[in-house]
Amino acid sequence: MRYTGDESDIEVLAEKLRWLRLPGMARAIKDLLARAASENLTVANVISRLCDEEKDSRIRSSVDRRIKDARFPEVNTVDAFDFDFDPARKKLRARYLGLHDLNFLAKGINPIFIGAPGTGKTFLARALAYRACQAQKRVVFTSAPRMLTDLHGADIHGSLDRALRRYVRADLLAIDDFAVLAMDPAQAKLAFQVIAERYDYRRATLITTNRAFKDWTKVFPDALNAQVIAERLTERSETFVLDGKGYRSNRA
Repeated sequence: MRYTGDESDIEVLAEKLRWLRLPGMARAIKDLLARAASENLTVANVISRLCDEEKDSRIRSSVDRRIKDARFPEVNTVDAFDFDFDPARKKLRARYLGLHDLNFLAKGINPIFIGAPGTGKTFLARALAYRACQAQKRVVFTSAPRMLTDLHGADIHGSLDRALRRYVRADLLAIDDFAVLAMDPAQAKLAFQVIAERYDYRRATLITTNRAFKDWTKVFPDALNAQVIAERLTERSETFVLDGKGYRSNRA
């Protein structure tokens, strides 16, 4: 295929594509038409490649939007984590990387990371949540204090149902520092609402915590409340206990 029009024609066409909300095609058309003759492209080839450009553009935009909506305080990727720095962490590598196929989302399996501060649990949680964003999944990454403050404020202003929807409807809800700080009865009730609704909908909830489940009664004002939440999280779960050397101090 040989294009014989002038550059102004291409600009007009690109503008029409933008008007049709096809920005990927609009960005690619000038270069693609310039290469059409040298690469011996047919009209069908050109149209197909333009469609590919638009598809790739929309995927990139979707991923960028998912990452922004997740509200990561910091982005971590799995390739930046050194599993070899400690034997205890090395043993977790294969099982953890297995989650990156994201099949756990459809099954409603909850990844749980337990370990002392600085052991790498938040890093691994962020990396897994980031992988879900790359697959265009709806992700919310938050800390337990931030989530409970958000929900409490929404409750005061009469918009609790709307605030809850953000946490309940996400394909993956990742809660950092869960069951770390003591909760009052109102906070415990809100935490239960989120966990219970996600359990009922079989949606995956990722948590990091520095407390063993048996110690959650020190955080929740009601021991039964702590037990019920723990049971809902662990019934369908993949638990990683991060002991051994501290990862944060090793990185420093």
